[in-house]
Amino acid sequence: MKKVWFLGLGLSLALVGCSDSGSDEAKKEETTNAKEENANVAGDIMDFYLNLTTTVNGVDVDLNGYEEAIAGEELKKMKEAAAASATESAKAVESMEIPGGLGDHKDAVESFKSTLTESYNMKAEALSKEGETDLTAANEKLNEAENQIKEILDEAGLVSSSLISDLNG
Repeated sequence: MKKVWFLGLGLSLALVGCSDSGSDEAKKEETTNAKEENANVAGDIMDFYLNLTTTVNGVDVDLNGYEEAIAGEELKKMKEAAAASATESAKAVESMEIPGGLGDHKDAVESFKSTLTESYNMKAEALSKEGETDLTAANEKLNEAENQIKEILDEAGLVSSSLISDLNG
C-alpha cells in the first residue's frame, strides 16, 4: 500500500514538475507531502517502540523476577556482612589505647574515640534491622567524630585530614 502511495506521489510530482516547475502551488504541495511523510515515519517508529516494549514486557516476567531475587539475596548477604563489619569496627576503635603523653588533648581524644565507636554501633544496629536501612543518624555521628579529630589535629599544630575519606578510602 505504501509503495503504491509513494509511486503515486512520485508520479504526481513528476507531472507537476513537467507542467510548471516554478509554480508556487507545486512547491507548497511538495512541502506538505514531505511533512506527511515525516509524520508517518515518526508514527511508525513510535508504534514499533510501543509494540516492542509491550511484547517484551509480556514475556520477560520470569526473567525480571529472577534478576530481582538474585539482587535481593545478594543485598541481604551484603547487609549482614556490613552489620558484622560495623560491629567489629566499633570493637576495634573501642580497644584502641590512647597514648599517655597526650596531655591536655587526652580528654578530647577520648571523646572522639567514644563518638566514633558510637557511630559504628549505630551503623551495626541500623544494618541489623529488617527492611530498608537508614544510616543517616550514624553518618551524622561520624561527621561529628570527623569534626572532633580535625579540631584535635589543628590544636596540636598538625594538618587536619578527612577522617571519612581516610576510613572509606
